[in-house]
Amino acid sequence: MVNIVKIENTNVLAFSGDIHGEFKTIVNKLNQFTDAVLIVCGDIGMGFNKNDYYLDLFRHLNLKLSKRNNYLVMFRGNHDDPDCFNGSFKKHKHIHLIPDYTVVSTEQTNTLCIGGAVSIDRLDRIVYEHKNRKKVYWGDAELPYFDEEKLDEIGKSYVDNIRIVATHTCPSFAYPTTKQNVGAWLNIDKELNQTLDKERAIMDEIFFKLKATQKNITDWYYGHYHEHKIEVHDGITFRLCDCGEMNEFFGNRR
Repeated sequence: MVNIVKIENTNVLAFSGDIHGEFKTIVNKLNQFTDAVLIVCGDIGMGFNKNDYYLDLFRHLNLKLSKRNNYLVMFRGNHDDPDCFNGSFKKHKHIHLIPDYTVVSTEQTNTLCIGGAVSIDRLDRIVYEHKNRKKVYWGDAELPYFDEEKLDEIGKSYVDNIRIVATHTCPSFAYPTTKQNVGAWLNIDKELNQTLDKERAIMDEIFFKLKATQKNITDWYYGHYHEHKIEVHDGITFRLCDCGEMNEFFGNRR
């Protein structure tokens, strides 16, 4: 069964890169709009505090969002506990923590959301966990995964009707295409290079499967790399969203 989040009566759809726990900041930015949906492309900051912290925070932020009929939709990055996105948190009308392969259906279009990536600082995080007995790294569970069965289900339920893909990381041909900015981490972590290649290979599988099953994808939003970049690949506009950056989608833009 396809997991769907349907949001009605909105006229703005936007995407943001990583927020790393800055929930109040991103809600203040979103509340500059009215009747808006913001999809945050991973590295939300889930799992670093006790559940009660998030429950109290989301209760407060949900009230703020409701006053302007705005919606905050978030999926996992590598710096998130995957278990926080399995439906275990109390649901709020205006805040959604969604699992991978969720379709977000808005007035503007349908967006497929897929999270996960590799933490380049994973060895430091492991050391931190041992010293502080606090979870900050989720091992192989932080990687994206290719689920052909779910993509086939989405293909049948939304025949050529997925317009946008939102992910945390990106396929191998999208920026960045080299590892020059992570050289120091590669020297420390001898297995990191292979794991990074695996991450991007998984995203390639997802991309080519979607190209085969969805003919009308025009936009692909992603975060993770803490930069802003726009490129076009195979007729799809790829937008790398910087941290907390609001990128509004305009349906007629190409």
